[in-house]
Amino acid sequence: MSSRFRALSGTLAVAVVATLAIASTRPENPSESAASASVSEDRSAGATLKLEVVDAVTGKPISARFSLIVDGAAYFPETLSPHGLRFVSIHESKKQKYVVTYARGTGVVEVKLPPKSQTIRVAVAKGFEYLAETATRKIVGNQVKVKVALRRWTNLPKTGWVAADEHVHYDRLDRAGDKDWLDMLAGDDLAAAHFMVLKGGKVPGIWATQYAYGKEGEAFDGERLIRSGEEYRDSAQGHINLLGLKKIIQPISTGGLGNPPVRVNYPPLLDVFQQARQLGGLVGVAHGASLGRHPTAIVDTVSGGVDFFEIGNAHLYATDLWYRLMNCGYVLPPAAGTDLPNFPFRDDWQPFLGSMRMYVNTAGKRDFDSWKQAVLAGKVFVTSGPIVSFAVNDRGPGSVVHIPALGGNVTIEAELASPVGLDAFELIHMGRPVPVDVVKSNTDGVSRLRIRKTLNIRRSCWLAVRGKGVTIKTMKASIQGKASWINSDAIAHTGAIRVIVGKRPIRAAQDSAHLTSLLRTQREYYRTKGVYTQAEHRLQVVDLFEKAIAELESRTSN
Repeated sequence: MSSRFRALSGTLAVAVVATLAIASTRPENPSESAASASVSEDRSAGATLKLEVVDAVTGKPISARFSLIVDGAAYFPETLSPHGLRFVSIHESKKQKYVVTYARGTGVVEVKLPPKSQTIRVAVAKGFEYLAETATRKIVGNQVKVKVALRRWTNLPKTGWVAADEHVHYDRLDRAGDKDWLDMLAGDDLAAAHFMVLKGGKVPGIWATQYAYGKEGEAFDGERLIRSGEEYRDSAQGHINLLGLKKIIQPISTGGLGNPPVRVNYPPLLDVFQQARQLGGLVGVAHGASLGRHPTAIVDTVSGGVDFFEIGNAHLYATDLWYRLMNCGYVLPPAAGTDLPNFPFRDDWQPFLGSMRMYVNTAGKRDFDSWKQAVLAGKVFVTSGPIVSFAVNDRGPGSVVHIPALGGNVTIEAELASPVGLDAFELIHMGRPVPVDVVKSNTDGVSRLRIRKTLNIRRSCWLAVRGKGVTIKTMKASIQGKASWINSDAIAHTGAIRVIVGKRPIRAAQDSAHLTSLLRTQREYYRTKGVYTQAEHRLQVVDLFEKAIAELESRTSN
């Protein structure tokens, strides 16, 4: 059972996760914006939609994602003209299937509409930095022309920020398909995407196969980057993301995952992290360390194996363990990605790829090495909609601000902005909100929340800001025509800025004690219930926990 991606006549992109006929492309259910209506099918020729998407400033064609509502029903055309691209995402075991359509930015997209159609609504979106637009027309005669002009409301690349989806699972079986993938990235306004092979789980076997790794498996057109990677998984130890590495690290899945399953909880994920780094990879904890019976994110971080901590997917937002680790001095950059094809359903204003994404300040550079170094430096914020900025004494995420040994004041400036809507904005000090005055405004349809505060710091700490936007209702699954839904808030969270008082490190005794307690529980699990083929493997893993416990205990006493 695998996934497949192919382009047909340059106009059709199909991704299938499971054994399913390529021709079966009708989604089980439309997105929530049209959930109350039935889905139309392209059975015979009606009028032709001629859709032109342009940049509002230059007037030139621009790539973007578009959605169609015909006579009140979500409409998913079977084919598009060459200036369009159609993509079908299917996760068979989770009953998740979704059709996405794009304008490539090369000219007018022609779409055949159902016979006797009377009205059409076209919704067009391009990432989070452009204002989403809609156009409604009556259908008279054999064609209907729609021209949509997209306008930026913010321009992060001008200040060095580039957007990435660091967690995608689709096949890339040959280099010929990369042109379509790069067009999709452009339509969703992404500079990078990391496609990761994985094995087992609810879909047996190896899937999301990549045709090559390292430079040989890279697609890069100077603006958009695709890099192959791996999600390595253990049913007990948890999931980790290995980005940009030069080759697959076997066995990909352990702890009973895989087909045939590798039943041992070995090697320890710390060994995998270290091997991936040797292969040029950027490595981190996946899913906020929320998966696995006893995830080893604490021991892996304390042992120095982790480069980043993924706090968000399209279906998950988890910060508690990340906060606690940073409170003990392990200040890791946040990361985020969609985890597609999981939970692919989108509202009209959302991008498909990168609906949850990370922005990295690479000073505008687009190559993998520059992106990797910027992540390691902590120059990151994550978002599923709102755009956030943050500075302490005019220094941004990833920075270290030094103040005298007796402490002193720092100046904090931050802004949260979104044309879709905002709900809350908070200044976070060592994992807890700090009381602040938030100034609200709305200009040209963009809501803004601003914080400006002088904060007195007496102990070394980390600071960040986080915000919430609108509630997103996302379809979880559709089984026999019955849909289930999950609700989530559009979120934004910056990487941390460290404030160091004198030369004292960041420490929180309560969090060190809490993590030490968790490590002791996990140590006993792996000592008594971990599955190993050799006694020395069990001893090796237990020793990793012993060393991590000793390190955290030393931080508790400091």
